Amino acid sequence: MLQYRFAEEKDLTACVDLLTDSFFDYPYFSNFIEENEKRKEFVRSIQTIAVEIYYGKQRMLLAEEEGEILAVAAIQSPMDKGVEFKDYVSKKALQTFMIGGIFKTLAWISMTEKAEKVIHSQKCPFWYLSSLAVKNSRRGEGIGAQFLEEGVIPYVASEGGGQFTLITNTENNARFYEKAGFSLMSYEEIHTPKTQMGNWSFSMDVQNEKTVVA
Repeated sequence: MLQYRFAEEKDLTACVDLLTDSFFDYPYFSNFIEENEKRKEFVRSIQTIAVEIYYGKQRMLLAEEEGEILAVAAIQSPMDKGVEFKDYVSKKALQTFMIGGIFKTLAWISMTEKAEKVIHSQKCPFWYLSSLAVKNSRRGEGIGAQFLEEGVIPYVASEGGGQFTLITNTENNARFYEKAGFSLMSYEEIHTPKTQMGNWSFSMDVQNEKTVVA
């Protein structure tokens, strides 16, 4: 049985590990860095920055089973700024540039801003699902869908609800979110150094309800 809770400091390394493994082959990263070892270091660096930011704002939710973390969700509220350009270029994040290379890292940041443009152009306040990842060895078991339905969306509802948005970059993920009840806002192809990448923007109107997250 899955249980849901906020991440604690002791969970941060495990969260970074899970996110790094989950996004290693994701087009968002594989289209920029082909060398496996360097890409893994780059993805880890990016996820470390994100985890620290979302943990600090108490927006990092976990799904676990018998004490094992199986899924992670990083959520940006209407009051949050999320991960910004300055977070990647801060002194603490210089290792990202060293690993990915200056030009590739700047191109990746630029691509990220383009990918999120539709979401951030919304005139009304919105929630944003920055990441939703399931442990690689437990994929295909319905954990992501259950986490979204029983943990993530109820949390947003408990905080007042509203427009809940996200982007994704694979057809399989797009179908997953459509099945979960999200509506397509837009689709576009974004140029990356390796190839064109699909970019789907989704939203859901979440009603204000009581949470199941402790």
